[in-house]
Amino acid sequence: MKKNIFFRITVLLFASLFLIVGCDKDDLVKLDAEMATWKKDGITSTSAELSGIVVAEGDGIAEYGVVWGVTADPTTADSKKIADTVENAVYWVTVDGLEHLTVYHYRAYVIMDNGTTMYGEDDVFTTLAHEPTVIISNVAANITAITASITGEVTYDGKATITAKGICWSTEENPTVESSLTDEGEGMSEYTSALTDLKAKTVYYARAYATNSIATVYSPQITFTTLIGIASVETGDVTALSTTAKVAGNVTYDGGTAITERGICFSTSESPTIDNDKVTNAGTTGEFTVDITGLETSTTYYARAYAINSEGVAYGANVAFSTYPTNLYINGSFVPGWNWSDDAVLEMIPVHSNPHLFWRIAWFDADSELKFNSVRDWNGTEFGESGGTADANGVWNKGGSNIPSGAEGYKMIVVNLFTNTIQITDPVIYAQGSAFGNWNGGEFLFTPDATDAKVLTSPATVADDNARMYVTATSLTNTEGNSVDWWQAEFSVLSGQIEYRGAGNDLAGAPILTDQKVKLNFTTGTGVFE
Repeated sequence: MKKNIFFRITVLLFASLFLIVGCDKDDLVKLDAEMATWKKDGITSTSAELSGIVVAEGDGIAEYGVVWGVTADPTTADSKKIADTVENAVYWVTVDGLEHLTVYHYRAYVIMDNGTTMYGEDDVFTTLAHEPTVIISNVAANITAITASITGEVTYDGKATITAKGICWSTEENPTVESSLTDEGEGMSEYTSALTDLKAKTVYYARAYATNSIATVYSPQITFTTLIGIASVETGDVTALSTTAKVAGNVTYDGGTAITERGICFSTSESPTIDNDKVTNAGTTGEFTVDITGLETSTTYYARAYAINSEGVAYGANVAFSTYPTNLYINGSFVPGWNWSDDAVLEMIPVHSNPHLFWRIAWFDADSELKFNSVRDWNGTEFGESGGTADANGVWNKGGSNIPSGAEGYKMIVVNLFTNTIQITDPVIYAQGSAFGNWNGGEFLFTPDATDAKVLTSPATVADDNARMYVTATSLTNTEGNSVDWWQAEFSVLSGQIEYRGAGNDLAGAPILTDQKVKLNFTTGTGVFE
């Protein structure tokens, strides 16, 4: 870059030669030197590279250099730097010891053999801001198993705003702002940072840091060791059935000493402790699962993972879960006054081997509104939908709002307590078995009767045998997400009444003759073979 000025130098030298072509030899030695201040480069917060050009050497030069100062037209009485070499009439000097973020004036100069000093034109440059300076206390204070406090101070801002400062720490040496850190804001000041979420009985390294527009700098490193403490524990997922639950836990850290017991504690009150019911699990750190039995149906429980070491008991987060009810009821605007005690409140049908599932087919007036509960009461456990919208299959997320039934007619209601959803859809009922021709399932669909919309009619039978009937819906799924078996949602017509298998034993056969149809009326709970 410095040699890019050769073209200009050559032009200047040729101009000088042209001026003196007609001079006598004696006149040449009497010319004064001519100077030009040339360039500045390599400017930092404390130094700069400055250059000059000797346009004409004249009578002989004793000294080349650059002078500088904070006022215009500095002289050799101010600061100066003598050049070591001149190359093709150009020289460079590096000046240092400058103040940060300061405007300086500078000029090239020469001192002739006769003592005359000549200067180039005045030019300016500005030094950069400097990196800040930060210090740290010699030791950490207030050390516990999981916390400590450390004091730092930004003692110099480098003449640029401190945009961030704090303490960074790690279990590895020389932590940076990519490690864990505190942020104590802007500006120069002393500060004390609280370090949290540490692990017990662990060696940590810490440094104070400060950031301005130039750099992020760090103090020397200090080290400290946390004390032995209680363990670190997490409560995991819960899967509940009617009277049992499976609860996961995880001891993520032993606190620096051996775990003597771990498990899950539970209660019907929030934040259970080991003084309540508990189930232990052998082991130390790591994930585990326990099975809780003997729970009450339709009850809300709270569970926490726990671990014990010599320092005490550590608990995970409080997790609520509810066991599945054995009964579920539908209340709504179709029941006068939303009265739970009214006989018209509908009881839902449990699905065999799937205690999380309930279903019911009923006739609803247009735009009826529904809610559900496991008891005939407004006791705070009633539920509806979450305030959103149903999906394409009529599935709502469980919540606290009333659920609209939609247009007038029969509706299939499915409550899936595993997925926490309620489905309202058109009934899908199939007959199957030898009386209808095969056991394939999904072939012999009930349809509305031509003369009475409240009657659903099967295809005609092809043989004398027993009628088998069941319902299906997209949300009638087991906990693995698969459709339940047909017999788990089976019902029959016995002595003219619709009888549901529910959670009970296999239903008795319902004899039917060839060419007969099953006609169901869910408003009266009756069925006939005709």
